[in-house]
Amino acid sequence: MKHVETFVAERRASWARLGALLDRAERVTDRELGRASVLEMVTLYRQASADLNRARSLTANPELLSELNALTGRAYRFIYRGARRASTAAAMQRFLLVEVPAAMRRQRGHVLAAALSLLLGVGFGFGATWVDPGRARLLIPAMFFTESPRERVEKIENGKERIDSMEKALAFGSNLYVHNIQVAFLAFSLAALTIAGGHLVLFTNGVVLGAVAALYHLEGVATFFYAWVGPHGALEIPAIVLAAAAGLVLGRALLFPGESSRADSVRSAQPDAARMLVTSMLVLVGAGLVEGSFSQVTAHVVPFAVKIAVALLLFTALVSWLFLARSKGEA
Repeated sequence: MKHVETFVAERRASWARLGALLDRAERVTDRELGRASVLEMVTLYRQASADLNRARSLTANPELLSELNALTGRAYRFIYRGARRASTAAAMQRFLLVEVPAAMRRQRGHVLAAALSLLLGVGFGFGATWVDPGRARLLIPAMFFTESPRERVEKIENGKERIDSMEKALAFGSNLYVHNIQVAFLAFSLAALTIAGGHLVLFTNGVVLGAVAALYHLEGVATFFYAWVGPHGALEIPAIVLAAAAGLVLGRALLFPGESSRADSVRSAQPDAARMLVTSMLVLVGAGLVEGSFSQVTAHVVPFAVKIAVALLLFTALVSWLFLARSKGEA
């Protein structure tokens, strides 16, 4: 008992000082508290934690242990509250600027394979429609033929702005990126399960895109098409390609595990596939917002040349982020 009393008498002033610093910290800003006080608090917290362990070995006195528990817990919450916020922000920054680009570069073969499937579809749809415009009805959904491309351009450019408020832009954009995410997940799922299914989704979507583009070319309104589709397409199309590529990463691991077990192969592929899929979803949300607002603006507000320039800028920025920039120390 005497040892406990001596221990408490020796350490009580330190505990009181820590409590006083915490009381002050709750009343003032971090700047007013000052770096010196924070460092002192950290030192006293560590000492109090050691005192708590020692007290447990000396006594079972509930009042003393409860007092030290409350003091160290209070200090812990204050000291590490900023660290948790900082660590979350740092983790997000590392994910976006280091982990995602590194994963894209490691899996660039799958990304290129997915992009090639889409481009082959675009080329096929464009070529087939250019040679025989009548084939477009076989390649494009019927809803595209309610009016000709030229009639649609005249209607849009001569009518009032369709998106004239932030509320309309957000509502329209939300519908668009929900639909685009569904397409991306379809491509991802089929690629992961069959590989060929993912390529087929990309090819068929490319056929439609190419055929529509050819119709606008044939009617002499191609500039409108690229200005209308370009800004959001610069994000939307690569994002769907990335989703399919993520599926291809998993599909290859699942169907062709090599010398590893199927479970180990899939487990090793999951981190990169997850990073790619999450990135695809984030980019699709951005594409939906662009499509619901900037893409809908007519040439009376934003000239076609500016919209096409923005599309090129967005695509260049996306590719630079994902494939060109390297983090320090990366091979």
